[in-house]
Amino acid sequence: MTEIVKVQTPLSTNSALKEAMIYNKSRQRLVLQALDARTLGRMGRDVKAYFEAEWKGAGWEIGQRVETQPW
Repeated sequence: MTEIVKVQTPLSTNSALKEAMIYNKSRQRLVLQALDARTLGRMGRDVKAYFEAEWKGAGWEIGQRVETQPW
């Protein structure tokens, strides 16, 4: 089932991985997850963005970017 998720990247990090905090509106599935190049490209210079996504086991499969949500 597709949901809207919020993707937040850290303002600063020592990690070489491009990890982000990703969660749905209810925050039932909050994870720290590495982002692929496609998602990073869709985020541009934004620190946070909202996307369509599907929960796949232990992480989110990120889809298209959507408009900013009020949460």
